[in-house]
Order: sequence, then C-alpha cells, then structure tokens
Amino acid sequence: MNGRELYPDEQQRQRIMDFIMAAGQTLLENGAEVFRVQQTMEIMARSFHLREFHVYVLTNGIFASAGTAEVRNVPTRTTHLGRVAAVNQLSRQIAAGGITIDEAESRLVQAKGIPFPKDRVQLAAGPSGAFCFALIFGGTIRSALAAAAAGLLVSGYLLLCENRRLSNG
Repeated sequence: MNGRELYPDEQQRQRIMDFIMAAGQTLLENGAEVFRVQQTMEIMARSFHLREFHVYVLTNGIFASAGTAEVRNVPTRTTHLGRVAAVNQLSRQIAAGGITIDEAESRLVQAKGIPFPKDRVQLAAGPSGAFCFALIFGGTIRSALAAAAAGLLVSGYLLLCENRRLSNG
C-alpha cells in the first residue's frame, strides 16, 4: 500500500486520519491560525482520498470525523513559525501527489523536531521587533527606545513563563 489508494481500507483510513490529526495539532500548537489549520487538514484528507472528512478546529482543540470521530485537546500554544512552515510545505507536497503516507509521517516527525531558537535569541527578538515597529508606525527614537524596553520586559516574562511551564496566554 502506498497511501494513495482511491478507496483506502479501514486500517489505512485510520492511519491517514491519525496523521492528519497529528499535523493539525502540530500546526495549532505552534501558532497557526485556526482557519488555516482546518483548511490544511481538509486539503490533506482530499489528497489522501479520505472521503467524508469533516473537521472543526478551535483554539484549544480539534474535532474531526471520517467514519469515526476523533478529538484532540491542544491545551498549550507557542509560536514556532518554522514548524508551521514545514507542515505547510509538507501539505503542499501531499496535495501535489508526490508523497506517500509513509513519507508524510516521517516528514511530520522531522517538522515537530525543529528546535526553538536559543533563549538569548528569543530575548533579543522582543526589543528589536518593538523598536522597529515603533519606527515603522511613525514613532520617534525616544518612543522606539521605550517600546524596546517594554519589548524586553515582555520577552523576559514570556521566556520565564515558558521555562517554568506557566501559562503565558
């Protein structure tokens, strides 16, 4: 079985469903928009010929059915756009027809394993971004410096929450 049968058997349907749910969960956990998660899951299901696939995505969970119903709780969300981009690229390749379910599962594991940037990089990104956005939106150097200070405080707080496994949302 190559994972592209026009009418996958029950075992293959379940495997495809598990893959699609894992991909959706990965997207949702890493900051993808709810609408995009739902759309990506539907595209993957169509591409793998999973008939009667229905999905409903919330910010903290996924409900899907394709013969059987599945629910995934997604209690924590971070932002890792590298993982989101990797799963989206995988989705495009699946839709193009060049990837089997075996390859897709392997690539999803790789996407989930993309590491987060080091703490110092995350800490520097907050004030840098705040400084630049203040200037872009017409602020003065003084207001940009104030925004950078606020960005440093927020970045530090979010990093502290993440390291102590506290909710930051």
